[in-house]
Amino acid sequence: MELPKKYLHDRIVLLLITLLAVLVVVGVAVVLLRFDISKNPTTIVAYRPNISGASYQSGKPIDIYSMAAFMAITAVGAVILSARVYNLKRYLSVFILASSVFLLILATIVSNSLISLQ
Repeated sequence: MELPKKYLHDRIVLLLITLLAVLVVVGVAVVLLRFDISKNPTTIVAYRPNISGASYQSGKPIDIYSMAAFMAITAVGAVILSARVYNLKRYLSVFILASSVFLLILATIVSNSLISLQ
């Protein structure tokens, strides 16, 4: 894939890509460094309040590790999609990057809180 010439010269785009990279490193580090399988072979992967009683849903460790993969795939996909759309609409490209930054912030917060419940 060929990047548009102006894409990597746009300061806002570079700022958002840098922010994406930092958030991916922080999010993946939170998941990989804080999660310890030896504490509990099953982990809490969701909180679903319902009438029947148990509101915490347990799962396998791969469910938490998939959060790290989700963060990486989201960042890469956002950069690729943003680069392809940049020639058509610059503001749409910036919106894609900014919304993925927000999504990575939320994914980091959620994964940190799920690991804290372990």
